[in-house]
Amino acid sequence: MSQKPDSVDGGLEHREKKELVQTLHDLVSDLDEGGVQFLINQARILIYNKQVEEINKKIAASKTDGRKQKKKTAEVEKATKKPLRTPEVEIVERSNGKHFFIVVRGFRIYFTLNEMKKLVKMCHLADDRTDAAYRLYTWFKRFRSDFLVDGGIGSARNPYLDDLYTKLISTYKVRADK
Repeated sequence: MSQKPDSVDGGLEHREKKELVQTLHDLVSDLDEGGVQFLINQARILIYNKQVEEINKKIAASKTDGRKQKKKTAEVEKATKKPLRTPEVEIVERSNGKHFFIVVRGFRIYFTLNEMKKLVKMCHLADDRTDAAYRLYTWFKRFRSDFLVDGGIGSARNPYLDDLYTKLISTYKVRADK
């Protein structure tokens, strides 16, 4: 035995690294093969944990830098951004009012005269914009889901439905068919 340990931790916290390495070297010479393998594995774990800590610190620093950069970018975009426009719907009549296109997001969606009559009647029967949007959404979902898909409309609260309601109410009246 080359050296007896004074105690379990032997006041190691106040020693320099060179002295600690020498103490470890002296103690290792008294261990069997299994004990040395155990120490090697422990040393590898400690080294790995240190590397992980360093990587985590770098990631945390880059996230902080990234947040600062995103904040700066958002501030620049906000300062230069054009005011948001209300989504617009266009109604195009064809063949003397017998065929219609409702244009949403650049998509021209075809509607027959009977379909347009139903939409106009629905909007005129609605209590308010919210009710009209709900009625329109429900009808489109049941009969013309292509309009919802092409228009990117996922709920009755979509502003395109509000604009469609406004255009239908202001442009068309309900007529009694003879």
